[in-house]
Amino acid sequence: MRTRLVASLLAAAALAPVGCANDEPRAGEGRLEVDGQAIVHRESGTREVVEDRTDVGPGDRVELEDGVATMALRDGVRFELRAGIDDTASSVVTMATTPVLEAGDLLVTAPEQSMVSVAGTTVVVTEGSARVSRALGMVAATYEGAVHLDSAGIERQVPALREMHVPALGRPPRAPRPLDYDARDPWDRRFLGAAIDLGRTLEALANGYTQNLNRGEGRTPGFFRIVLPGLRDEPAFGAGLIDLGMPPGETLIGAAITHLGSRGDFVTRWHSVFGFRTEGAEWGLVALDQDVSRPPLLGSIEQAVGTSPLTFAGPGPTGGEQAAPPTTTPRPTTPTTAPPTPPPTSPPTTQLVPENPVTPVLEPVLETVGDTVSGLVGGLLGAMGGSGDG
Repeated sequence: MRTRLVASLLAAAALAPVGCANDEPRAGEGRLEVDGQAIVHRESGTREVVEDRTDVGPGDRVELEDGVATMALRDGVRFELRAGIDDTASSVVTMATTPVLEAGDLLVTAPEQSMVSVAGTTVVVTEGSARVSRALGMVAATYEGAVHLDSAGIERQVPALREMHVPALGRPPRAPRPLDYDARDPWDRRFLGAAIDLGRTLEALANGYTQNLNRGEGRTPGFFRIVLPGLRDEPAFGAGLIDLGMPPGETLIGAAITHLGSRGDFVTRWHSVFGFRTEGAEWGLVALDQDVSRPPLLGSIEQAVGTSPLTFAGPGPTGGEQAAPPTTTPRPTTPTTAPPTPPPTSPPTTQLVPENPVTPVLEPVLETVGDTVSGLVGGLLGAMGGSGDG
């Protein structure tokens, strides 16, 4: 009887799904937990519909039908699968010592290191999180840490906040590009939500600052040393760094990020900030790349706005949208009929901005934006139709 019992247990074990040894999955194994529905095609040839959890092993093919799923692998590595978004396919992963992403998106999080194969390209995620996608070729986008690609022996590095498209095996581009996020994407929002929201505010401030700054201003080191006092103590900040073809609002945002950053010396940070921006990075990503947080950055920019010679258009006749702002400071016009001679008065406290842009008189010229710096920023965003929230 004991012999028959042992034989029955062995037969049952042979038909059961592949399990994970002890508490730690072995190479090629994982614990799958599904919030929705997945189909697991077992290496043995059986097909299993999974709506809660199961173990998977080498040769098992996991197709996510609906919802999301997580897979715990060895060494704390975590895979996340999801149903297709818009035109993307749902995640399909085949388990192996090096798992293979066959379709859709896969979020890989590795405390130390994890490897996955996508369209023949080996992707190694180190100490961070990355989204890998299989469509026409493959894409690796790094949220945190770093990604190393090996495409038919051609190797590339993808630092954090960058991505690389490999259209065909063995044909990766020479360099990654800024991460192209989608504010609606749950993974992008999870890792980049604060940067996305900050980027919207910075874009509005940069555009509004450029459009409302007096003509000829914002082109010299002296100007930016006045509006950004922290630059006064940067001996490396000089005319050679400023791109005269760049809008002043862009220079203001980039200079503020550079000053507040700490990765490298000032000149290195300046070139990193404006280089990343020129490549197409949103301002929120640029700030995150330099480890600059929202409160000090917006505080610095608010101070700059409050001490800059800005000119805003007032509200229209109906009190609705503001008219397009003038490009120069309004100056008094000559009346057609001479008014009565007024009694002597003290000189006005608000000065007109002189023609010489090198030594501007930085007096706020708009009373309608309020008496506080926050009011000035609100007026600037309002003039652009932007929003200071988020």
